[in-house]
Amino acid sequence: MNEQQKLVSAGDSRSHNAAPIDSPAENWQLLNYFNIYRVVVAGLALTLSFFIGEALGIDSRAQALFMSTSFVYLVTSLFSIQVTRQKQPDFETQATIFAFSDVTFLTLLIRASGGIDSGIGTFMLIAVAFSSLLLGKRMTIFIAAIATLGIFVQHAWDLLTSDTIMSSELVAGFSKSAILGIAFFATAGLGHLLATRLRATEALAASRGEDLASLTEINELVIQNMQSGVLVCDAKNRIKLINDRGKNLLGLEADINSSMLTTNAISAELQNAIEAWKARPGTPMQRPFRTEHGSVLIPRFVALGQSEEVDLLIFLDDATIVRQQAQQLKMAALARLTASIAHEIRNPLGAISNAAQLLAESIANNPQDMRLVEIISGHCIRMNSIIENITQLARRDRVDQININLYDWTKEFKQQFIHTVKIDENAVAVTGDKNLEVRVDPDQLYQVVMNLCQNAYRHCPPYSDTPIITLETGKDSAGRIFLDIADIGSGIPPEIAESIFDPFYTTSSSGTGLGLYIARELCEGNGGGLQCLTDRKIGACFRLTFAI
Repeated sequence: MNEQQKLVSAGDSRSHNAAPIDSPAENWQLLNYFNIYRVVVAGLALTLSFFIGEALGIDSRAQALFMSTSFVYLVTSLFSIQVTRQKQPDFETQATIFAFSDVTFLTLLIRASGGIDSGIGTFMLIAVAFSSLLLGKRMTIFIAAIATLGIFVQHAWDLLTSDTIMSSELVAGFSKSAILGIAFFATAGLGHLLATRLRATEALAASRGEDLASLTEINELVIQNMQSGVLVCDAKNRIKLINDRGKNLLGLEADINSSMLTTNAISAELQNAIEAWKARPGTPMQRPFRTEHGSVLIPRFVALGQSEEVDLLIFLDDATIVRQQAQQLKMAALARLTASIAHEIRNPLGAISNAAQLLAESIANNPQDMRLVEIISGHCIRMNSIIENITQLARRDRVDQININLYDWTKEFKQQFIHTVKIDENAVAVTGDKNLEVRVDPDQLYQVVMNLCQNAYRHCPPYSDTPIITLETGKDSAGRIFLDIADIGSGIPPEIAESIFDPFYTTSSSGTGLGLYIARELCEGNGGGLQCLTDRKIGACFRLTFAI
């Protein structure tokens, strides 16, 4: 049994047990329409009683009954409109009283107009039909029975109140009354069945409407809280929907009216990606593109239909986050590998270093052999440094993030750095926004900034009166918090700006080439990034960005 059949069965059971029916606004409205119809019928009957009473063959006594009944019926109908508006008493009580009054008044009008041949019985049939739509099953059948009884009583009234002998016309009238009574019961049954079906359909539609509204609200909530940007545009590239994450990734204001935008107005690179996808719709993911605000986004496209003139669903993913997720998987495997390699190398390296020390004691008077021992010891130290750096990669995924004020942390770092390298306090300057808060692992942040500042110090001229290193906090155009480490040294050529982050890439004969690589890995492990800015005329500048 499906949902609608269950609702119909429930409605039948409710009506059969004569339980009060529901009275939503639609039922009250239907009752009000019935009251207006009742006023029209009563007014029409009263009008007929004044102008064409004789034409209907109504004698003076019957005409008086017709007129008085019509007048009382009209007054009652007008009163019923006011009562229905106040909704007091309850819906079922009003509908029952109005149905009985209709049967009573229409029976009297039929009697006063000469019987069922007058055609007023049709109005009673309509009254029974309205009752079947408003009342339960038992009450509907009872109204039909009362109407049928009223038809028979009014037809046999003369026979019951006088000694008139039953004529052929009177007998024929009974057959007509029987047919009209059958019509009453048929109308009541069909009307009730129709009303039950309509109520079941209405309840099902209301239930489905609530489910749809709930699903719509859930979908909107899910879309707005997705980590991916979501856009929907039509065939003319007009934006129909964009979530908050999409606005943030594209650098749009949160309260902007998206219906006035087009993809071309938002980003020319995004428009190019859409055109490239339309040229080859079989490839849902396109190459990443860079927005005007510096974010690198990966677009994915889904056509909402089969024809060419359909809406286009666009997912935008931050390439930084995607890269971080890939890095996390890579570093989880690399951490286990480096830990085992470092362990295996340290043991023989320790043995070599100890053997070199013992050998140095036995050849202390041989300068040539001592030189060879120094070479062995130097390379042992260098290999141990490499192992130390590699083991740091194994600890990259162990991030213990806390909220810190970036400017205050930078001021504290400055004091530690100038004491470590023993330089003048004014050689390092701290500037920028003082009210920026970031969530980061402070130990890993210290390791990264210390590495960058030591590199800057090595490549800077001696301090005179101008700071040789500047630490600046702020926000970029995309709203990301950054920390710049700038120096006044020789700078970094643009052609190697990206290569310096490769593992084991170094321009120093004594370096391991892992410092900047590890620094970037630690930054990405905290949800941020590290890049070398190449637009400076003097010195080098490295920018740390933090997760939004």
